[in-house]
Amino acid sequence: MKDVYLLCDLSKQAHHQAMERLISQQQKENIYLGLMVETRDMHPGMVLRTIYEMLQPEGIGRDSFIALGLRAGFRLKALEKYTRTTYSVKSNRYRNLLGGKQFTGVNQLWSSDITYLYCLERFYYIVMIMDVYSRRIIGYNIADNMRAENALAALKMALALRGQANFHNHLIHHSDKGSQYVSDIYTDTLSNYGIQISMCDEVYENTHIERVNDTIKNQYLNRRTITNERDLKQEVVKTMETYNTKRPHQSLDRLTPIAFEAYIKAIPQQV
Repeated sequence: MKDVYLLCDLSKQAHHQAMERLISQQQKENIYLGLMVETRDMHPGMVLRTIYEMLQPEGIGRDSFIALGLRAGFRLKALEKYTRTTYSVKSNRYRNLLGGKQFTGVNQLWSSDITYLYCLERFYYIVMIMDVYSRRIIGYNIADNMRAENALAALKMALALRGQANFHNHLIHHSDKGSQYVSDIYTDTLSNYGIQISMCDEVYENTHIERVNDTIKNQYLNRRTITNERDLKQEVVKTMETYNTKRPHQSLDRLTPIAFEAYIKAIPQQV
């Protein structure tokens, strides 16, 4: 081996130091890969960039972390199957109330939308309601149809969670003009709780909840193994919990929606 060291112009000590660094680097990479496995198990569609930003692992930069993950086979496959979920009604009863408004707390703006999920060789439809300030999903429902009562079930969940009998017009409910949202049973419920009704004039005016739809569907549910309807409903509940309690947001100072709500609730109110 001495001749080999001389041939390579490398001392024995330097060789051993290089081997130690290599072993240490390999150990670090194994730790990083283990973190990727654990995170993907909880968030199966989370991209490597977001995993890095969430974990902030020491000793490795973002680009190196992503490159390591790609070499190890953590590249995501694109998933998409299209079906129409909005059957708009030409209604001038409700206009878009969001123009020029700023929101400073929870229960000021709720946004709702319906997304589809192709599963078990059929389409299912998920209604979600999000508090836009905290990004928390406060109501949801899944069904194999798009009837108004399914949207109403999600709304009732949100109302029960917030626990207020009347919002005295301090809360806006924003949605598209889908037939579910202009139905009497839905709009009457909003009015009874003192909630203002706001509706999009254009599709792009409901982007907050549409991004959440994409996350829930394509980063979670479409990447789970679901064999029956009972499993599907359990996965929906699990996914909503995971999103609310284990997925931090940059816009919330890297807190999860529920942690953010707890944080702002603990801030002393100025008199």
